[in-house]
Amino acid sequence: MKRLFAFGCSFTNYRWSTWADCLAPEFDYFENWGQAGGGNHYIFNSVMEADQWHQFGASDTVIVCWTDFNRDDRYIGGRWHTLGNIFNCPIYEPKYLRDHHDERGYLIRDLAYIKAVKTLLENRPGLSWRFLSMVELMARPAPNDNESLHRDAMRLYSDVLDSILPGYDKTVFLNNWPKPGADPHPSPAEHLAYLDAVLPGWVTKAQTRVKMHEQSINLRKDPRRSGMTQVKRL
Repeated sequence: MKRLFAFGCSFTNYRWSTWADCLAPEFDYFENWGQAGGGNHYIFNSVMEADQWHQFGASDTVIVCWTDFNRDDRYIGGRWHTLGNIFNCPIYEPKYLRDHHDERGYLIRDLAYIKAVKTLLENRPGLSWRFLSMVELMARPAPNDNESLHRDAMRLYSDVLDSILPGYDKTVFLNNWPKPGADPHPSPAEHLAYLDAVLPGWVTKAQTRVKMHEQSINLRKDPRRSGMTQVKRL
């Protein structure tokens, strides 16, 4: 049985179909572990928990869509609280951010998480895996650019960064994202376009393409439409 496990934030699991839903029909079994607002700390924990439940094996495909590193996930009261970018979240006061946020600290934390997941997946014989990205985790400096922040960390983890496919901001959206006054999440058709850009040939079913475009048309008529999926978690 071919199984697909998808991980990420709201770009993976949202009120309408995402890249994960585009790929689901290609498999016999599908679980979407994405959660809106989730950061790389949450994503890392989700991958490890899913592996404990299902023991990823040779016939499985695991796809992780990593997100930006300015996120702070907490597990409280029996569930994950994933509030998105800390600079856009009203519960974080400016003094807290000044005292407790460090860009370099968040970056090296997340690079370590991504390396750990990469190590897990590449050591499972026959397992198929890919790393996607909501946005570029950190702009890669030019070889002669000595002023870029954290270039030493990026060099240290260059093999990890090289394993991540280009983000939505470098493919589908380019210079027109976020969309002014609109929901910043990709439409189903834009998710399909993203997969065609970074994983060409993975979406083979014509009915999937029709469905994604029809959903995008319907969303323009009624943005409240929902297609979010859920899976069991600790």
